[in-house]
Amino acid sequence: MFSSNLFVVSNSFKSLISRTSARSISLFSSPGFKLSKSDIKQLTTTQLLVKLGYIRQPHAGITQWLPLGLKTLRNIEGLIRKKLDDAGVIEVSLSSLSHSVLWQKTNRWVNDELYKLNEDYCLAATAEEDITALVKEYAQSYKNLPLQVYQINRKYRDEKRARGGLLRGREFIMKDAYSFDVNKDEALKSFKKFNEIYLSIFKSLRIPFLKANADAGSIGGDLSYEWHFLSDKGEDTLFICDNCGTAGNVEKVRPYVDLNAQSAAKAQMTYFLTTGGSLVVFYYPSDRKLNIKLFESLNLVHLNSKFRDQKKIVEAFQQKQQASGGWTNVIMVYDVGCGQNTIYPKLAVRADPKFTTVFKSLDITDVKEDDLCPACNGKGHLHSKKGIEVGHTFYLGKKYSVPLDAKFSDKNGKMRYYDMGCYGIGVSRLLGSIAEVLRDDKGLKWPAIIAPFHVSIIQVGKVVTG
Repeated sequence: MFSSNLFVVSNSFKSLISRTSARSISLFSSPGFKLSKSDIKQLTTTQLLVKLGYIRQPHAGITQWLPLGLKTLRNIEGLIRKKLDDAGVIEVSLSSLSHSVLWQKTNRWVNDELYKLNEDYCLAATAEEDITALVKEYAQSYKNLPLQVYQINRKYRDEKRARGGLLRGREFIMKDAYSFDVNKDEALKSFKKFNEIYLSIFKSLRIPFLKANADAGSIGGDLSYEWHFLSDKGEDTLFICDNCGTAGNVEKVRPYVDLNAQSAAKAQMTYFLTTGGSLVVFYYPSDRKLNIKLFESLNLVHLNSKFRDQKKIVEAFQQKQQASGGWTNVIMVYDVGCGQNTIYPKLAVRADPKFTTVFKSLDITDVKEDDLCPACNGKGHLHSKKGIEVGHTFYLGKKYSVPLDAKFSDKNGKMRYYDMGCYGIGVSRLLGSIAEVLRDDKGLKWPAIIAPFHVSIIQVGKVVTG
């Protein structure tokens, strides 16, 4: 490990470090040398990175890289680049500007996180559309496949809550890779290959990490893994089985359902409105948390998920009831943990059975500590840990190749859509995460493989010359 809170270069060691390098480090790092242990303890990791001359953040979510930070960042990029190059993945570099026509074809142009310059362009937040358009032009035969490419460059997202320094920025550095294959079986081989590359990258850093089953989110696909550093400072909740070792994000992992288990004694209730104005009433055990994404994944109704104020939802529905002459549709959803003997809270609106739809025994709540593990049929128990997400791998299938009409000619001359995967590592986020996990009362520590320098030379007393 490399401790960086003290770093002074004497003129006696110009042969080790260039004059320019020594001067730049001295110039940008000098404020950090005055920090005491008590100062360091009180500073956030972002403040520590700033004080020690790694970065400057003129505004929330915007980072300027100073010599020490840039050197560390380049070392991280070098580690990732070597692992990918050694595996035969081809490096490319796409523009930071992306045209709306591609995003409209994949139905992702309507997106609050995109920085749109006008009606035609945005700053790239990710590159599924552009890389698919590029490969479509060059890899037109099965002989060109499999094809795996990557880039390391800046990405942009209009993050509404830019906080946590490098962990959540409006501009950030990302390694994004993509695979193109002839069919699902071959695509899953590429998916496995990239997960093995990620395993090698994170093992090289020698920081406890975890691969967890995850929700694919807006990227899409039906198979994805998140890669996390295990840390009490993490924002993500992960669950791990103490028997089989299966791990997953709280949004993805499900408890083992024991059909013979006793139903919950009491239920709680949460209201939502559909996009059409119907009222949806969720009933679930009082000791559990509603997971609205699980319900939405069932595609039973379309919720207005941005409207969550319970009092206002009831008032809006009552106004609609009055305007419609008394009765409007009510949809009742019961979690699998609720039963006949469960005590339910009183409904705040009128519900006529003729206008009521009921869904029973649905899995709509988060897993909780000590739940039984479904992967080993309830033999193990699930236990929570906190993590910081630093990477994500996705099997995409044909999610992007179909809307972008990206095809290749197979052995028989028939045109087929690419089967795809995408793989991301937040490079700048990785640096911030490592700093967060390894910092101590003396300052920052880095794994030797990415440390800006392996030796700290500290001048003590006067330098005697001649």
